[in-house]
Amino acid sequence: MSSAGAVDPLLLRAWQEVSEGTIVLDAQQWRVEHVNAAGAAVYGLAPSQMVGRLLSDVFPTAVGSDFHDELRRTRAEGGLVTWTGPVPGTDRWIAVRAQRVDGPDEQQTVLCSFRDVTAERALEVERDALTGSLQRSLENTTRLLRLSEALTATRTVADVAEVAAAAARDGFGATYAAVSVVDHDRQVLRTPFTARYAPGAQEHWQDVPLDGPGPGLVALRDGQPRFDDEAALRTRFPELADRWDVSRARFVATVPLLAARRSVGLLTVVWCEDVDLPEGQRAMLVALASYTTQALQRALLLAERTATARTLQNSMLTTDLPQVGGLELVARYVAAHTEDQVGGDWYDGVLLPDGTTLLVIGDVAGHDITAAAEMGQLRIALRALAVDRDDPPALLLDRLESVVDSFRADAILASCLVVRVEQDAAARAAGVRVLRWANAGHPPPVLVLADGTARVLDADPDLLLGVGAGHRTDHVVEVPAGATLLLYTDGLVERRDEDLDAGIERLRGKASGLAGPHLDTALDELLAEVEDGGPDAGGDDVALLAVRFHPQP
Repeated sequence: MSSAGAVDPLLLRAWQEVSEGTIVLDAQQWRVEHVNAAGAAVYGLAPSQMVGRLLSDVFPTAVGSDFHDELRRTRAEGGLVTWTGPVPGTDRWIAVRAQRVDGPDEQQTVLCSFRDVTAERALEVERDALTGSLQRSLENTTRLLRLSEALTATRTVADVAEVAAAAARDGFGATYAAVSVVDHDRQVLRTPFTARYAPGAQEHWQDVPLDGPGPGLVALRDGQPRFDDEAALRTRFPELADRWDVSRARFVATVPLLAARRSVGLLTVVWCEDVDLPEGQRAMLVALASYTTQALQRALLLAERTATARTLQNSMLTTDLPQVGGLELVARYVAAHTEDQVGGDWYDGVLLPDGTTLLVIGDVAGHDITAAAEMGQLRIALRALAVDRDDPPALLLDRLESVVDSFRADAILASCLVVRVEQDAAARAAGVRVLRWANAGHPPPVLVLADGTARVLDADPDLLLGVGAGHRTDHVVEVPAGATLLLYTDGLVERRDEDLDAGIERLRGKASGLAGPHLDTALDELLAEVEDGGPDAGGDDVALLAVRFHPQP
């Protein structure tokens, strides 16, 4: 500066040559004192059209803008101030370096240099958009991986519905969601567990005819997802207005669950507020539906197989137990709490040709339909062997072992306890029965006397069926009138945190209730009490057979 308000001519010549725009402003009134060609071009003018004029006249869109605020900050702070921002009123961006210069008599000038960074800004915006897209893609991929893991762990339709509904709520901000199942036999869309999803859902959406109205049913018939806002719902489906009122639906996504072009279910996601669901979110919902379809198919197949196995298993359990000779037989079968499991547990009571009663309890290794089928084979074989000859229990089990060996190359492995209730003239005169039993690797029976005293009929068990070695041994005990014998499978006494002996002792300690007058009720109470073992209980099927030895006339 050569004097107040004047700019050094040499500096002016230098500024004219630089490629960056430069402008010198009077810091009081923001009058343009100098501008080079590059600087004037930012405003679409020539230097001569700007020098001596107020910035507000030359560039009115700058007044009140961020650009104007930064100039005032430069005047106030006095140091170097830099910023990058849009040129007001244009689509261009500039990077600015500004500094206040103090002259004599408190005169101040603001010098600005700036360059056009519009192209750089466009690249930054494109880069940020790409980064954001990649980040969203990564988040979506991570979310789908977590969903896949969660759905892989599901075993039942209820599990699948819970995981998918939670993913829709948490991942998409939905108010509620539901998974429905297509029942092709009944031609209805079933939505189990609706009570926990939405007000009125139980009443309106439990079982809906497949040919009825509604966005989900249309989506199923078309095989295409639908996304309907409130106006579309009320216009397209006015007959369902009461349902939209009850559910407070403002936006509904319905995605059919298709497997090999056949509908198996429907994913319904509901928002109770207006939403603008972008294409990326819609694609994610379709992906969620795809993962849900696979899990639902698996759960439905497993449920079908389990139902078949349960039917097979139940058909092989004796329902009409013999009640002769002063004996009262009561049995229970309790399926494992795990819905997808069936087992090889069974009980039986057989009236032999000579009038003797044979009691059987057994357990085939495994929890699937194969175990249930093998249980049926053993039960039928044992019955046939028992009525064919009058063998003691040990020999009967040895003969059954031979039958097991003949079934197939992959040997059946099972435990089995066989008890004969015998009574000769001397025993009858003494008012007692004789129990003769043999044990092939099964938990020992518990005998409860009329006064409630309980003891385990413990003897070294012989090897499991299927091992194919050695001979079984008979054991004998006299039983007085009024006593009760309990046979059971290991599901009643096994716990993950203790050994089997501890479970048997716990059962013995609680078995005194079987001495009560009503065996039916006492058995149910014992079962409930012993099974009340917290999270470690209920992991296996349980078969029980109780025998009350009533006094004889």
